[in-house]
Amino acid sequence: MDDGKIILIGNEGDILHCGYSHTLSDGGKSFYRIYQKLLSKSSYVVLILIYRYPSADHYAHAMILTQLGLDEALILELLCTSSADVPVKARQLLQENMPAGHDMNSLASYLQTSRQSYTMQGLRIRVEQDAAFEKALMDTKDALLIVCDARDSELGIGMDEDAFVDWMAKEKVDAAMLGHWMRNERGRPPQLGHNQLGYFLMWLRYEVSEKKRASLLSTQSIEVDGISTDQNGDTVKTTTSDLVLSLQGIFRPLSNYYALPFDMKGEKYRSVEHYAYQRLFDALRLDDKCIEKIRTTVHPADVSLVARRVFKQQKLSDGAVDSKMGRLDRWRQSAMKHKMTKNEALQQLLLSTGHALLIDTTESNKSWASTADEFELQHLLTKRYILPSTIIDWMTERTKPPSALSHIRGNKTGLLLMELRSKFATLSLTQNRIPLVSPLVTAMELRTLLSAHMICFTAESVFHFLYPAQIRLPNSAETLPSPAHYIAKQAIRYFNICTEEAAYINESMHSTECWYRMNTAIELSNSALDKVQGWYMDERQRAIKVALMMMFEQHPPLMRALLDTGDALLVYCSRYSSLEAELTVGMRERDLRAWLAQIDIDTRQLFDSTVRPLAFRPPYLGGNRLGLILMEIRREFMLRGVFPQQLPELQIGVEAVLGSESPAENYVSIYPFDVLNSDNFSALWTNPFLLLAKQNKDGELWTQANSVKLAPKLISINETTLSAIVDELDVMEKVTEEDLENYCIEDLRAVFVRLALRMRNRLVETEAQQSEMNLLAREITAMQNMRRALEERKVQLEGGPIQERREKRELLAPLARTELPMPLMRGYSPPRKWDEKRKPIPRRYSPPEEKIPRRRSPTRLKSPTPHVSRKSSPSSKSPLKQQKVTKPPVDESELSDGEILSD
Repeated sequence: MDDGKIILIGNEGDILHCGYSHTLSDGGKSFYRIYQKLLSKSSYVVLILIYRYPSADHYAHAMILTQLGLDEALILELLCTSSADVPVKARQLLQENMPAGHDMNSLASYLQTSRQSYTMQGLRIRVEQDAAFEKALMDTKDALLIVCDARDSELGIGMDEDAFVDWMAKEKVDAAMLGHWMRNERGRPPQLGHNQLGYFLMWLRYEVSEKKRASLLSTQSIEVDGISTDQNGDTVKTTTSDLVLSLQGIFRPLSNYYALPFDMKGEKYRSVEHYAYQRLFDALRLDDKCIEKIRTTVHPADVSLVARRVFKQQKLSDGAVDSKMGRLDRWRQSAMKHKMTKNEALQQLLLSTGHALLIDTTESNKSWASTADEFELQHLLTKRYILPSTIIDWMTERTKPPSALSHIRGNKTGLLLMELRSKFATLSLTQNRIPLVSPLVTAMELRTLLSAHMICFTAESVFHFLYPAQIRLPNSAETLPSPAHYIAKQAIRYFNICTEEAAYINESMHSTECWYRMNTAIELSNSALDKVQGWYMDERQRAIKVALMMMFEQHPPLMRALLDTGDALLVYCSRYSSLEAELTVGMRERDLRAWLAQIDIDTRQLFDSTVRPLAFRPPYLGGNRLGLILMEIRREFMLRGVFPQQLPELQIGVEAVLGSESPAENYVSIYPFDVLNSDNFSALWTNPFLLLAKQNKDGELWTQANSVKLAPKLISINETTLSAIVDELDVMEKVTEEDLENYCIEDLRAVFVRLALRMRNRLVETEAQQSEMNLLAREITAMQNMRRALEERKVQLEGGPIQERREKRELLAPLARTELPMPLMRGYSPPRKWDEKRKPIPRRYSPPEEKIPRRRSPTRLKSPTPHVSRKSSPSSKSPLKQQKVTKPPVDESELSDGEILSD
């Protein structure tokens, strides 16, 4: 009714009714009865009664009778009753077995509230065990549910479906009025019951939808086998998820190859690698000078290289070294556990990764590092047949990967960290996890001002700090090519990067190259743990905000573009990466909007999800901190009283302002970025929308999640090269495909365009020449017609048989058409152009009956002018014969130059 806004539910035969027949189990909550035996006071027999309820209504009444102390036999008698007779049977059993000191009046309030609560509890049990009931309930969406049960005015409305429809038509009740009556009991007509079951179902529908939404907005852990074994020889269990995190950025201190000093057995070691190789040198009985070389090695990744050099200098045999190398992994593992156990900050950092699959991509030992980076694993997880457990089995070599993926192995560092994380999570007294970025101070104000609109932008947008807008430093004449250069300047100062490295970072004028060099330099630096965490949690965001503030203040059109976004939620869309997981949302715009539509959340709920710690967010949903920084800047400008109408407008399109559908959605800062690379258009990575389609096994959603952009056809603009290629092709008599293979495809596209333009220009010139020739032909025809008219006029003036001349002209007319000068036309021109463009030229005729005075000699007699009638008389069958007039000879000397003598 009314486009699905009201759904009527029938009696026990309806699947949504609480009396619908579907066996329920109380979720393992059995009833225990303990009976004491007479044979021994200390012996007991435990009788476990597990009830299975035919319907939710059976469950509700059975629980009420059980709470009132009725015997199990009576409960079983109730469960054998049909659903339609359950209320009557329960009332009868209660009256026959009334508890002492009570009657129906004293229990009326208890019975009413208990029935409502136990009915709701039975419906909750059913929605967990009956998939058909859950589907039917969720298909009602937001409709008003009315239970049309004529026998029950408490759970239903006291009318059946037909009676209710007739009553609505009689009273002229619409959906809005009915909904108002259901929410307000005072104005409700007495004919309508309470519809309590309808309320229960609608509330249960809300609970189920919120539960599903909450599961989609969090990480679902997967239990897998680890790499180590316990004391009994069993494989240690650990947890993982679809999220892949690389030990980069703020997670870099978790790596064995990060120089984080720790004390072990009364001695201080620079890193796990330093400890393991020092123990190896002790086992090989090398002197203190050799051990000192290991201890003074700065970078942990270089320790293995220094050790091989020492082995070569000491001329140790391969057998002697190999006999001790087998214990190196155990030393690494023990040092790794000791370092993590003794450092509370590292434990919290490890727990903040949630259930992510951790990989260490440091170029070092292939058994302990991962040869596949996070982006390759993200792409592999887009396949339906590849799961996180599949990748772990490949790494541990429990299963053999395909030949194309044979390089995926090792990663002992990441797998052992995952085992330690599970252990720390079990021992942790709290479920709280530290955020990887400082909490937003203005989060509540921004959330309150949010509208329902969402605006997405990419790294190509004018809102991004990579936008090449020059900024001038305050109180200085120095200018920087982009805001990214200012952030790099602050990073150099914060990490105290050396002069040579700083010059290398700032020498590039391109913002993307500068940003890549800065992040690479930070990754290679030996900064302390507090320095690394301080940069990624606070200093980086602070530098970004200052740089963007200067850009908007110094470029009013950019400020106008930002203020024109109003109160919309700004979302930075780019590929998810461990280094910038908190800056971006981690998804493409098309995937983000489709995901929000599927799980039905608004902008405020998305805002709440992004500000949560990474451990509690869905896999690959980033923190979107760059978008929130822009919203903070927008709010500060508005509080200053800046009106966008007073600022100049940015004279570019909206798509260019936001960088919509740009290949920059595949941008990551850890690798050099080329926007014209075709991989940026076809790249796919795991995201919440793709995981949802993968989980639901929905073909339509799967196709939508795997959609890619079309790469543009690039064309060369090097005029010198193109001119040389065209000249070479013009010289060749015949061009073959082998000749064209010598040129790149971009040059060939440009050559094709140039040759096509040349042909088009020549075609235009040919048509122009043809038009000129047609015009000339028409002028010649007009002159010939004029000449004939003058000849006829001359004959008329001199006298002569007009009718004979006309007949002769009509007979010669077709021949005269063929004698016209034909224009020179190419073979491909249509021959009918001449006839189409030619128009008949009107001919001039002399009036036949007009008498024209002639000059005659006085000695000659006037001869009558012969008159020929246009229409012959009815009696005549043939035209009158005319005598041929002999013209007098004309003296050619009297003719003017160019005058033509006509016959």
